[in-house]
Amino acid sequence: MKRLASLAAILVLSACGGGGGDGAAPATSTSQSAEGFWVGTTANGTTVNLAVLENGETWGLYGNSTSVVGALYGNTTVNGSSLSGSGSGFNFVTQTVGNGTYTGSVTTKSNLSMSVSDGTSLTATYDSGYDQAVSVATVAGNYTGWVVTGQVPAQTATVVVSVNGQVSSSYVSGSLSCTTTGTLTPRASGKNVFNLQLTSTGNFCALASGTTVNGVATYNSTSRQVIAMALNGAKSDGLVFVGTKP
Repeated sequence: MKRLASLAAILVLSACGGGGGDGAAPATSTSQSAEGFWVGTTANGTTVNLAVLENGETWGLYGNSTSVVGALYGNTTVNGSSLSGSGSGFNFVTQTVGNGTYTGSVTTKSNLSMSVSDGTSLTATYDSGYDQAVSVATVAGNYTGWVVTGQVPAQTATVVVSVNGQVSSSYVSGSLSCTTTGTLTPRASGKNVFNLQLTSTGNFCALASGTTVNGVATYNSTSRQVIAMALNGAKSDGLVFVGTKP
């Protein structure tokens, strides 16, 4: 997941797509939660979209006005209103991966701030798209878009999602071929995030034949767009897919 420069504005930054906070009053308990979609900016103006799942697993994309320039993966914990975590940042411009830690504060479904060990600071607000009820049947369809991995620049791809959550994509050109199959399943949280597992086989796959990746996908019902991020078992490489159905 090191390169995505050529995706340009198609991904900026439509990942969550639910608008601002839902207007709910902050939790009265001293124990806050970072779970949800968050949209914010860093001190240097970079836009960041984060998805913090109910188990603390954290996925993200960040970019500027013309392109997505990186991805994030980590784990976040909250104690009271203080958050902390660690993870990896995948820079698509420099094609490097860096590990780091972060600390900050959060108010449930309202505001989040974060300081990263590399000096980056982030302020973000809650995106209620996380709370939209979306079923696999709603996501089902044929998606045309882009896919990118750590070793292969962005390229066009067509992905089919069936009503029972089967995912498939294939490429054939003469003796060159790659078939990707997998599953899209709802998470137990019931939120607008799905578990994704994909395996690719063939002699022309972006990831080595037989590689299985696991990750998450989210669906924007307004733009009819799906965005998926997944990593291999070592979390050293993976893919990002963004596609839209008619």
